[in-house]
Amino acid sequence: MRGPALAATTLLGPAVALAQEAAPLAGEVERAAVWLVVVTAAPLLAVAATAFAKAAVLLGLLRGGLGVPGALPAAVTTALAALLALLVMTPVAQQAGAAAGPLPPADGDWAAAVDRGWPPVQAFLVRHTDPDDAAAVRGATAQLDPQAAPSRAEGITAFLISELGAAFELGVLLLLPFLVVDLLVANTLTTVGFAGLPPPLVALPFKLLLFVAVDGWALFARGFIAGYSG
Repeated sequence: MRGPALAATTLLGPAVALAQEAAPLAGEVERAAVWLVVVTAAPLLAVAATAFAKAAVLLGLLRGGLGVPGALPAAVTTALAALLALLVMTPVAQQAGAAAGPLPPADGDWAAAVDRGWPPVQAFLVRHTDPDDAAAVRGATAQLDPQAAPSRAEGITAFLISELGAAFELGVLLLLPFLVVDLLVANTLTTVGFAGLPPPLVALPFKLLLFVAVDGWALFARGFIAGYSG
């Protein structure tokens, strides 16, 4: 648990640093409020700085491609996206945990542990960030403060933009077979005089059959995880 815990803390770098600086100056109530902000930010950063966003978008597109969202509940796709992201991020968490060292005590120097564990996370973000997206975010933030050095927030933002762009590109390939099935079914129903039947409902069994025939879930999982290798 040490590696994942430190990796999660590392992703909260700016918030942890803020809490660390504010804690000695605040009373118990104020200190609790600062750490509450840190804990609240954890889910946001877990989505933005991991592979979860890309997996969730792709699975959402898959739900839409089926034409009947109820056939693939959102809770199931969210759980699968979280598990795929966990598989991808586990090596990064282990590297961050090893770099950060032992967990500090509750009142210890967490900011220093974050700084030690951040390089593996940053390397992951940079490796999977489009240079054009990174340059765009850097240019936009430089307009606000030309003297400011690149921040962790910039890196996470550029990474998330790149992940969303990649998810949309892959989503086109994912949806094309379903689009072909929809067109064939709609055209066939019209030709045989059954235009009153809802094409999405009629096409659903054929889409499921196609997805199962190509071993779609295994293909999806292998392709997704392989996209983060190297």
